Amino acid sequence: MKGLLSRDGRDIVGGALLVVIGLAFAGYGAWHYNLGRVASMGPGMFPATLGLMLAFTGLLILIPGLLRKGGEWPRPELRPLFLVMAGTIAFALSIQRFGIVVAIFALVMICSSADGRLGWIGRLILASGLSIAALLIFVHGLGIPIRVLPWSH
Repeated sequence: MKGLLSRDGRDIVGGALLVVIGLAFAGYGAWHYNLGRVASMGPGMFPATLGLMLAFTGLLILIPGLLRKGGEWPRPELRPLFLVMAGTIAFALSIQRFGIVVAIFALVMICSSADGRLGWIGRLILASGLSIAALLIFVHGLGIPIRVLPWSH
């Protein structure tokens, strides 16, 4: 175990998480949906293939991390985890009632506060830009019938 602790822990943990998540998605896609054939793909082909590609990418990160000496082991921080989860919940609870612009604005403002490097002005610019991009892509580009603002629809 002491030998493992002297390795690059960030790449080991990150790569292992990608492998586990990728294999879980690939397994779920293959188990619950028909894969079909390459010439006639079923609904399970995309998640299974994407999951395997994610697991392979995880291996490309994990293996060098196991071979490289030095580096740090990650320290879990609860504040960023809580803020990202809170932003996601705020988005889910507000999109139908307040519209996509307000929901994305709330999501970005809450989640971006998890990282202290971006100030208020940067967060406002990011939230505004992503709200406008979502409006242009989903409402105008794809024509998805979704509430834009609280007083619209």
